[in-house]
Formats: sequence, structure tokens, C-alpha cells
Amino acid sequence: MAKDKKLQGSAGETSVLVGNLGRRVLVFNDNEVVALLWAAVKREGGQSSFAKRHGVERGRLNRTLGGKLPVGRAVAKALGLRRVYTAE
Repeated sequence: MAKDKKLQGSAGETSVLVGNLGRRVLVFNDNEVVALLWAAVKREGGQSSFAKRHGVERGRLNRTLGGKLPVGRAVAKALGLRRVYTAE
């Protein structure tokens, strides 16, 4: 049976390999996702442009950027992310 290996890379990158199973992932906390969102909004030319392009309600986007709402599924998808749970 293959031995389990745990690898730690840069930027919080962690992978647990079991034989041929497992994958390398980047793990972001909520604040880091909001920072990624700010950068994406800036690249798009503003909140309205980002919201229109990705089908996100602009008011909800604004409240997410302001820390009043958590990052929702539509925003995560627009960033190419998905929510997962990890053990601490």
C-alpha cells in the first residue's frame, strides 16, 4: 500500500497524496477572497461592469466588498472558486 504524503507549498498550498489520489489546492480565507474580488472588480473597470459581466447583483457585490455579506456562490464562481471545508 502506498504511503501517505503531505506536501506544503507556497501561499498556503497543501496537498495530501494517497497513492495516485489527491490534488494540489490553494486555500484562501474569507479576507483573501475579498482581496481577489477587489482585484477582479478593478480589472473589470468597476463594480457595475463586474456585476453585469458575471450576472451578480451590484448591491450584493457592494455589500460583499464592504464586508457586510459573505462571498456568495455567484461571486465565487465568477472568481473561478468554490467553497470547501477543511479540518484545522
